Amino acid sequence: MKKPLEYCHARNNRSMISQNSLDSLEFNKLLEIIAQYAKSDASRNAIFSIAPLSDKEEIENRFACIEEIRRMSQESRPLSILSFKDILPMLQKTRPADAIIEPVELVWLMEFLNSAHSAARQIKEDDSLIILNALIKNLTGMPELLQILNASIDKDGNILDSASPKLSELRREKRRIETKIRKSLEDITRDEGAAVFLQDNFITQRSGRWVIPVRMDSKGHVQGVVHDVSRTGETAFIEPISIIGLSNELENIIADEKAEEIRILKE
Repeated sequence: MKKPLEYCHARNNRSMISQNSLDSLEFNKLLEIIAQYAKSDASRNAIFSIAPLSDKEEIENRFACIEEIRRMSQESRPLSILSFKDILPMLQKTRPADAIIEPVELVWLMEFLNSAHSAARQIKEDDSLIILNALIKNLTGMPELLQILNASIDKDGNILDSASPKLSELRREKRRIETKIRKSLEDITRDEGAAVFLQDNFITQRSGRWVIPVRMDSKGHVQGVVHDVSRTGETAFIEPISIIGLSNELENIIADEKAEEIRILKE
């Protein structure tokens, strides 16, 4: 009798069957049809690696596994497998000690863990699913890790403020400085004395610095740093000298924020 965890596992017996026989049986076409229902690239790859079995006991075990899944569908509670991406490439990236996983890859990991947790919970609720329960005995979906990830990464792969107290503080300070810069520039654009030198009354960014659009023939009247010129050559985008100190402070905060994000991803 095979161990429960051997149930439903594929074994490669293609070497025992000629390719001509597989072609005659249109075996690969059958796999292609089945693969259309796969929820992930990893599942599709696993399906395409399936080969006909030769061991009677293994065949019976496999059918017993399929029967439990079929019974769940017949009882209007089909096994719920959520879609997820293949996380193997991401796991391979984690081998170096200083490896950094991209936030979007952590989203893929979250999707995988959610799928595993959902399927495991559904199976464990039914003690009659003997074979499936044996298969997922050690499958939990790592709820502790999932909780940390949910508190750190949103569904779009953005690192949340709640990922760490330091990151939250840095972003709060960044928003404070940005608000101060914007208010200072908006005051300039609303000033009647300065309006004559402006090409328009909006504020924008160039090279990561906040600037105002100044008429090229008037740029000498606005003290500051020119960060860009319009394609027409009629507008100079100037960072007024009054906000340079704040802008430098903002750059330092952004650098610290990036360093903290990298530290979080390394964890």
